[in-house]
Amino acid sequence: MSDSNIRKIDKNTYFFIAAILAIFVPAPGRFAYAITLLLLFNLQMILATLFFHLMNFLKLENLRNILVVVELVSVTILFKQLLILFCPVMALTLGFCIYLPTFSTIAIQFFFESRKDKLKTHFFTGVSNAMMFSAYSLVFFLLREIIGYATISFPGKGELIVFHLPVDVNAASVGVFFATIPGCLSMIAICFSLYIFVGKKFEIVRNTKLASKIMKNEGENSEQQSSTAAGKKGGDKK
Repeated sequence: MSDSNIRKIDKNTYFFIAAILAIFVPAPGRFAYAITLLLLFNLQMILATLFFHLMNFLKLENLRNILVVVELVSVTILFKQLLILFCPVMALTLGFCIYLPTFSTIAIQFFFESRKDKLKTHFFTGVSNAMMFSAYSLVFFLLREIIGYATISFPGKGELIVFHLPVDVNAASVGVFFATIPGCLSMIAICFSLYIFVGKKFEIVRNTKLASKIMKNEGENSEQQSSTAAGKKGGDKK
């Protein structure tokens, strides 16, 4: 892997971590709020990708990034007003957290990295990355609420729909720490440590298989060269 590819991966990783921290840490530790924030995040990714290519079509490359940011903020304001009508409790609880997906959309580098790709390629790449990010985020928030509150919540009309798990309240209260901001940071650190550990193990297995394959190919090539050389010697003797 070249140095430029390594730098690109590191850069994308840093942006990805920044986006995760922007949504995860200040947000309340409820699964319902994660659904709401990630719904806004995916909506912004889709609309901003389309708006990005619209600016290219209109030859407004100089104002493109500024207009995309303005569009993201406008969508967020409209989304918050609709959320106030649908569930005022969620809108009040989220507060400024409703603007976090906007900064995450900007922070994730993969959103702007395909500048020369066509709309179809850029759109499906952005959507697939956003879906992957959302899947990991939903699992994280679900585990965080189960461990922290022993409940599972969903957005509802005017209020949260909360399902209480059949768990001892005294035993579940120990996990309340993971519903707090320090607990969230601890869970993120644990998840990243596991991700790095598993990734290194897979990398070792992949390198081992690649090395054995290369050695096998070299052995076959040496055998072919030996047989070819032996055939030439036999022909010379005749």
